Amino acid sequence: MRGPIPCVILIGVLSGLSLSSAGASSVTETAPDLETLVAGAERICEIEVLDATSVMLDDGTIETRYSFSTLVPIKGAMASIQEVRIPGGEVAGKGLVLPGMPDLNVGDRSILFLSQPSLQKQWRMPIGLQAGSMTVQSASVSGAAQVLRRGGEEGFVQVDDYDVLLAEIFAEVQRQG
Repeated sequence: MRGPIPCVILIGVLSGLSLSSAGASSVTETAPDLETLVAGAERICEIEVLDATSVMLDDGTIETRYSFSTLVPIKGAMASIQEVRIPGGEVAGKGLVLPGMPDLNVGDRSILFLSQPSLQKQWRMPIGLQAGSMTVQSASVSGAAQVLRRGGEEGFVQVDDYDVLLAEIFAEVQRQG
């Protein structure tokens, strides 16, 4: 069995997708700030992952097709149930991994900052890769809901109050209007 293959260059060449134009260029030491995430995103929403299916395309690249339930639409037009295609995944023992790409699993709640779809494959990239996918943790008995934001530094996680961060995102979307 063959493990996942890091293949960022192959993805860019085969798909014609410019990672920098998709806002995915931030595999750097600092994560993009909220202003940059909002400016780069065509679609911002809080979602729950309903399904994730990896598919090998005719050209040999692998994408994962996610079905999301849109819980809170924030920026851009979207349906209550949306399909989003993101490069990467594993099919029949072959894998494609993009370093810095967030890990989205069925049942997860996240706030996503998504790029426009790429021209050839209709892929949407989280702006800033991991920075463009914030994990929402439901309120526990002892406190309010929280959002985990991953930064550019390996292992860096910032914990924010859900209501405060959501208000900041809406305010930034309105400011950039």
